[in-house]
Amino acid sequence: MENSINHMTDYHLYNPITHQYVALPPPFLCFWFVSTGFLTQIEGRTLKNYKVVRFGCQLWEWHNLEFEIFCSKTGSWRSVVVHSDPAIQIVWLRMPFSVSGMLHWIDHIVACDPCRDTNQCRIIGLPSDIDKQCNNYKNNGLYSLCNVHQGRLRYFEVSLSPSDPFGFAGFALWVLDDYDSATWSLQHRAKVTDILFDDILTSQGLTGSCPAPLAFHPFDGSIVCLSLGAYIVTYNVNTLKLEAHGNPVATEYFYESTGWLSWYAQLPPRLAFLYVLPPWPVSIPKNLSTGPEEEDGV
Repeated sequence: MENSINHMTDYHLYNPITHQYVALPPPFLCFWFVSTGFLTQIEGRTLKNYKVVRFGCQLWEWHNLEFEIFCSKTGSWRSVVVHSDPAIQIVWLRMPFSVSGMLHWIDHIVACDPCRDTNQCRIIGLPSDIDKQCNNYKNNGLYSLCNVHQGRLRYFEVSLSPSDPFGFAGFALWVLDDYDSATWSLQHRAKVTDILFDDILTSQGLTGSCPAPLAFHPFDGSIVCLSLGAYIVTYNVNTLKLEAHGNPVATEYFYESTGWLSWYAQLPPRLAFLYVLPPWPVSIPKNLSTGPEEEDGV
C-alpha cells in the first residue's frame, strides 16, 4: 500500500488474510512519478525476507535508471542507479511484475534483480508487431498488459486504431516462448467486428468505448479481465465474447480520493490488482518489521 502527498510517499505492508499492518520507514528519494514493486522470500510457509523497490519514472527516454530499495532484513532503504542501453521510458500506469525473483517493468521489458549488487538490468524486447501506441507517452501502458500466467510471460493489447462505431480495433495476445532468447509467438488476434459484446455492454452504449486490460485469469488461460466504462468485464479468446460482471464500479470514488483525471472514465489499472487466496496464510514475522538484521550481498 502506498499513500502519496506532494510526491512524498509513505509505504505500508498489509496482509488481507491475517490483517497485519506494517509501516515502513519513509524513503529518502522524491520521484515525480514512481512505480513500486514488491518481492518476497518464503520458506516453509514463513516469510523470511521482503523487498520494496521504487523506480523513478521519467516522462522521456532515459539511460540512467534510478531505484530505491527497502530490505526487511536491514530495515532501511538504499539507492541504486543503473545505466541502460538503449534509453528507456517506463510506463508508470502499470505496476511491475515478478518473474524468477526479478521485477519487470514495461517499455521494453526491464528486468531488475534487487537482491544483487550488479547495478545492471536486462532488457527484453516486446513483440515486433504490437501496437506501439499502447505504451507511448499519451497512453502510458493503459491499453496493454504484460504479466506471468502459469509460468509463462504474456503480452495482451487493445489495438487502438478505432473502427467506427467502435472505440478500438481489436485484441491481440502474445506468449514469450523462450525467456533467454526473448522470442514471442502470437497466440490470438481478433478484430472488434468479430467480438461479441453482451447485452449489458450493448445497452449501456459501451461498444464505442475502449477497454483497459487489468489481469489474466489466474486459472483459465483463455480469459482476460478488463475494465470498460464502470464495469469489470472478461474477454474469452475462444468464444470472442466480452461480458460484464457484477455491478458498476463507483469510479468517481477513485477520482475524488486519488486525483486521477476523469478522462479515464473507468477503473484505472494502477488501482486494481489480481489477488488469489493462498493455500496457506503467511504471517509477517515481527523481526522483519521491528529491527534490522545483517544481510550479505544487499
